[in-house]
Amino acid sequence: MTNIAGVLLLVSVIGLFAGAPLAILSRRLGYAVTLVASGLLVATAILVLAYGPVTAISWSGVIAEPESMRLDGLSAFFALTAGIVWIGTSAFSLDYDHHDTPWLAVAYSLTLGSIAIVLTSTNFLVFLAGWEAMTLASYWMILEATGRPARTFSAAFVFLAFGEGSSLLVALAIAAFYSLSGGFAMTAITVAGPVTSLVFVAALLGFGLKMGIAPFHMSEWLPIAHSSAPSNASAVLSSTLTLAGVYGLFRLLTLLPEGPSWWGGLLLIIGAISALLGALFAAVSEHAKGLPAYSTIENNGLILVALGVALIARAEDVPTLFAFALFAAFFQALAHAVTKATLFLCAGYIERSTGTVDLNRVRGRPKGADAAASGAILVASLSLAAGPPLAGFVSEWMILEALFQSFRFSVPALQFLGLLAGAAVALAAGLVVVAMVKFLGFTVLWKPVATDRTPRRWGLSTPIAALATVIVALGVLSPWILQFLTPAASTFAGYSLTAPVSGLLAVPNGWSIVSGSPFGILSPPALAIALVLGLVPPLIYFAFGGPRKERPTPVWSSGRAPSAAEETYTSFGYSTGMRIMLRGLLGTREIRQRAGPAIAAEVATPEAYNVDLEVLDVFKVVYDSLVRAALWFADGLKRAVMPGRIGRYLAYILVIVLIVMVYTALAL
Repeated sequence: MTNIAGVLLLVSVIGLFAGAPLAILSRRLGYAVTLVASGLLVATAILVLAYGPVTAISWSGVIAEPESMRLDGLSAFFALTAGIVWIGTSAFSLDYDHHDTPWLAVAYSLTLGSIAIVLTSTNFLVFLAGWEAMTLASYWMILEATGRPARTFSAAFVFLAFGEGSSLLVALAIAAFYSLSGGFAMTAITVAGPVTSLVFVAALLGFGLKMGIAPFHMSEWLPIAHSSAPSNASAVLSSTLTLAGVYGLFRLLTLLPEGPSWWGGLLLIIGAISALLGALFAAVSEHAKGLPAYSTIENNGLILVALGVALIARAEDVPTLFAFALFAAFFQALAHAVTKATLFLCAGYIERSTGTVDLNRVRGRPKGADAAASGAILVASLSLAAGPPLAGFVSEWMILEALFQSFRFSVPALQFLGLLAGAAVALAAGLVVVAMVKFLGFTVLWKPVATDRTPRRWGLSTPIAALATVIVALGVLSPWILQFLTPAASTFAGYSLTAPVSGLLAVPNGWSIVSGSPFGILSPPALAIALVLGLVPPLIYFAFGGPRKERPTPVWSSGRAPSAAEETYTSFGYSTGMRIMLRGLLGTREIRQRAGPAIAAEVATPEAYNVDLEVLDVFKVVYDSLVRAALWFADGLKRAVMPGRIGRYLAYILVIVLIVMVYTALAL
């Protein structure tokens, strides 16, 4: 079995890269090859989780260090998650990619292959090479977007700048790790001290930057980059590129000795802030791809929250809570990747069907749209809104349950931090419900509209529906999924763990996520059953209660009937109340623009202006200020060092020659 898994792993990685040259011959051939290779990667990951680690190939590196392509319990989990997403995105791309050139398919294949190198490498030099290739290939994917070239280039360039910043911080973490281990091999170290904390902080910043966590998620780089890319690329970026950042952080933590409790506290703070701000900006977004991009920030924040609780529990010697929070982090990563990929592909379907990604203009699904795509939008939105019994509900319930147990920490400051994080996560969950209701309401639940396009395309809707089925299965079968993920959690912990499952309502052979002592008395399946039973009476009433009368009510428009479709209820109007109420967090400001011909200010009436509300990003303001300061400093330095005077340049040369002579004399 090990030999078979090794061959499958090698073939799958080669196949992911092989899609690039084959895409030059035919885009569909390139996507088909990545589809098959992704399926092989999923099969390999399942074999590893079931039977143990596998090595595909080993060799001696350029500095005579051992290198190999390998999957263990931890990397197999992330490979399984990524492979599931890539199967859906590759199948979707077969019908989605209508570019005039094959370069989107080429960049797509290179991105997938580079992520696979990151997940399978056992040496940090190979890991860093795959990390940099992943960044550059993703940058190329964004550049292949259609639309406004200036906006696309700006989004891609900012993405590249943050990506290179991430690479520098990751390289710093690896260099610090090398100073402790004496090599680049991914082997655990036992020496604890200030350098290990440096490795942790540098890794958190480097991998966290790729995840888009606070404060790096702002300046809107992640939402703009992900929303500007083609939809198949957006799905890969938001679900598996950020997942590579999660993997990098998890992998380094498995190699470091047990850290102090402040490591977990730092993760808890950053994760809670990221979750809250990501959910808040998602709730006021009007972009069908920008909204799920902000939701990515919220979900990655939840992963850090769960991981933070786990690290604190390990430092505080609370093994039950450590295991529960760790499984919650893994399940959240899996649920988010699959659900977010589904939602981004749904956004691509909406764009192809309606010709826009502006929720103010979508105004409902086109007439004749197939039910598979509409159902997938419903499932993905409800999962991200933590609707039972879907995957998102299970993961958020587990994270909140873990936070409720923060009173078990011995340090009062950590107890209070857990309380604040729990409040932030609960508020973020409510804000995400607002965001997903808006996304769902203005794309599926709105009255169907006529369109000249042909939205019924099974090549687009079938992959989306398949991923939606996976979301439902992850939620319904969550106890078995958690048991299957035990090797991943055990690899992280360094010893064998048991999945947190127990009997379900005394049903024979039924299993549920653990409930009762020391956790709450209700479990996700119990809540789902209760909700279903609660729906039975109203469904019976509406089924047999006789004819129902509908009373149409006109949209309120300042006491007058709307004169045009543009004056009906919009997505912007849906979020306006939140923009005003939370202006302190959002930095909301009014922008007045002339409506119609110019009117003298002294005779202008309020009706002569269109008032818009702009949401200011406080982190973007900080980044912009830093950019202006850097440009000012660089300009001043340029004028001082390069004034255009030959005499000063000769003086520079003489000083450098003198320094070289002195250094040479001392060295000899």
